[in-house]
Amino acid sequence: MIKKLLLATLILVLVSVYWFKPLSAQTLPSEDEIKQLKNDPEAAHKLLQGAGKKRSTRRYKSQDIFGSSEQSSRDRQQAQLDSLRDLRARGGSANRYNAEFDSEFGDEFSSGNFDADGDFNKSDNEGKQPNRRSRREALRPFGYDLFRRTTDLTSPVELANAEDYVLGPGDNVIIYLWGRVERELNLTVDREGKVFVPPIGEMVVWGKTVSDFQTNLRNNLSAVYSEFKLNVTLGKIRSIRVYVVGEVNKPGAYTVSSLTTLFNALYEAGGPTERGSMRKIKLLRGGNLKQEIDLYDFLARGDNSIDVRLKSGDAIFIPIVGPQVAVEGEVKRPAIYELRGDETGSDILTLAGGATAEGYLRKVTVERVVEKDEPRLLDVDLDTNSESYDESFVIQAGDHVTVQTMYDVQRNYVAVGGMVKHAGRFERSEGLTLKELLQRAQIRPEDVYFERLNVFRTYPDNHKEMLAFNLSDLLQDTTGPSQSLTLMDRDSVHIYSIEVIERTKHVSIGGEVRNPGEYLLYEGMTLGDIIFLAGNMNRAAYLNRAEIAHTDSLGVVTISYVDLASDLKDQVKLNEDDNVSVRQIPEWELNRRVWIEGEVLFPGEYTLSSRNETLWSALKRTGGFTDVAFPAGLVLERKSISGSTFSQNLNRLVQSSGELREDSLGQIREVDPVRFNKESLDRIILDMARLIESNGQEGDLTLQPGDKIYVPQIPPGVSVLGAVGATGTIRYEPKKRLSYYLDRAGGYTRQADKDGVRLMRADGRVFSGGSAKKKTVELGDAIIVPTEIKKDKNVMQSVSSVVSIISGLATSVFIITKL
Repeated sequence: MIKKLLLATLILVLVSVYWFKPLSAQTLPSEDEIKQLKNDPEAAHKLLQGAGKKRSTRRYKSQDIFGSSEQSSRDRQQAQLDSLRDLRARGGSANRYNAEFDSEFGDEFSSGNFDADGDFNKSDNEGKQPNRRSRREALRPFGYDLFRRTTDLTSPVELANAEDYVLGPGDNVIIYLWGRVERELNLTVDREGKVFVPPIGEMVVWGKTVSDFQTNLRNNLSAVYSEFKLNVTLGKIRSIRVYVVGEVNKPGAYTVSSLTTLFNALYEAGGPTERGSMRKIKLLRGGNLKQEIDLYDFLARGDNSIDVRLKSGDAIFIPIVGPQVAVEGEVKRPAIYELRGDETGSDILTLAGGATAEGYLRKVTVERVVEKDEPRLLDVDLDTNSESYDESFVIQAGDHVTVQTMYDVQRNYVAVGGMVKHAGRFERSEGLTLKELLQRAQIRPEDVYFERLNVFRTYPDNHKEMLAFNLSDLLQDTTGPSQSLTLMDRDSVHIYSIEVIERTKHVSIGGEVRNPGEYLLYEGMTLGDIIFLAGNMNRAAYLNRAEIAHTDSLGVVTISYVDLASDLKDQVKLNEDDNVSVRQIPEWELNRRVWIEGEVLFPGEYTLSSRNETLWSALKRTGGFTDVAFPAGLVLERKSISGSTFSQNLNRLVQSSGELREDSLGQIREVDPVRFNKESLDRIILDMARLIESNGQEGDLTLQPGDKIYVPQIPPGVSVLGAVGATGTIRYEPKKRLSYYLDRAGGYTRQADKDGVRLMRADGRVFSGGSAKKKTVELGDAIIVPTEIKKDKNVMQSVSSVVSIISGLATSVFIITKL
């Protein structure tokens, strides 16, 4: 009786979990809420009905990510838009006059290149004028690339002779004497600046040049020797410490050769940064300004006389760059230049290498920012041959100078492009006709579309018109509109090619040919021609019938058949878009092979004699089994089985057949999904005992190409695996059941699933449960004892659930009693 009460109580508790679980999570209402519920019974009823839903909503509500994701998406889109605008600003500022592109782009009409509509007057950036900032960023500051390249202008280490070299402590001098006296002296200047020269003694050389030292030495030796000659050369020279500071790429102290010059030191330090000045480099010696160097003298005019030799302790200081001006357009060296003083417009043009042959100097555009950051556009005449030449125009910091091309204001020309020998611009003389222009341009002799040419005309108000004419009529001595058409300024004529206007016709071939695919349709092309172009037919081609599918202009498909064994293939004409199919000989298959390995007399590769050859026939061709063969364990693998399971989608069907369970939130999940291995289906289970006893009459199987057959050796016994005392192989005893071998293996372990025991035969058959225990174990069998799956019991969680239920019940009773 007590057990029945406990069972009923347990069932009641479990049912209550689902009914009152939402209420169990509530907190007790306040006194004000209770008073309100007393006055409003309907509200109390709604509270009891909807408390669970409200609590559940508050408890299980997922994070509100939609608003934040939309905001973050907008932020990402804005960031991408800003990045795209910046990229366009940088990329759109590509200037065809930039020095980097001068060699790549020339006159766009030299080769007859036109826009898609034949209008050569259209600009690629029509209506998209790059702004001042983007155009300025496209230019590079002048001169800085000199220090970015690998050069050989590094500091010298040794020098054979330098007559103007000033000697100092640490220098090595070599003295050669010949004549009545022959001597070689290798001397080093000591810290006091002296050298000891035998036989005349010490000589002070500090501060003297090599030439002066040689003269003094000759005078002193003349008092000792007569009729001799003298030569002094430098050996190892001393090192000095110099400093390169300021706006330089690699500032710091450098230990260099005493022959190092200022240019050498700048190369060692990587040159000025783009924030550093190129025109006011200062050489400081002893704290005083020794010299100010303007590198533009060297870069623009090649004047290296400004280079000076350094002394120990010298400091090279590179200040911040001074005012700059950008020069672009039709100049030979477009770049950003640093101003030194009151340079005029002509000075800046000279610094930029002067104007190109296409430069139009009578209208040079200067963009200038005046006071209060107001931009201003100035047109300046810098042509020295012009009457309005402004030689006093002074360039200011931040100016952007653009030299326009003369073609922007060019008139009195026409152009022709396309299938002509001499495409490009031509001078338009008064009364020039279309035919006269084509005679000067010379139409090409091949691939010309004579049915039409186009004349693109641009009127002074910039509206455009296209005129079409027949080229054949134009070239003949006939009268018509094209013969008398007089060309206007900026007219452009375009001659088209046949390939561009007329579509290319194709035919295709597939099937048993060497190179199937699509081929051009030639005039009078036959079926034999396309077979030849496709590399002829393969050996497996079915010659009795080839299929030709023809599609007419209405889309109707007509099928015809041709005997390839006859000469008809050379008489059948092909039409556009015909599709030829050369079929394969029915049931054609070369080298239908199987592999038989293991304990047979002649193992190896065998070619099937027919499509119906069986396993028993193939085994007889091997000479039969060996004395140690175990035919009952024969393994036959067929890879095509796993491939067919994939095409039948069996793996998804097996996986979807697993157990499904609904959790407390109403979500469906899979419990213990079925693990599917398609390769395990490759083995075919055979009853070899039946096959052998019937001499191949019963249980035989037709082989397929690619089958692999393996005949194992006689096994040593019966294998016992899984949850037993000791896994291993036990000696076979005839007519023994499962329990016999389990006892020999130590019996079941505590985790063994006794009801799930499986008996696997050598031929692949499996028995489980009670049927396995009733079977007689045979040689080569395997006994598998699985592990039992046990579920953990969480006592505390069960107690917590009960407490939650009681709390929910108490809340409900409390509310009802207060009403």
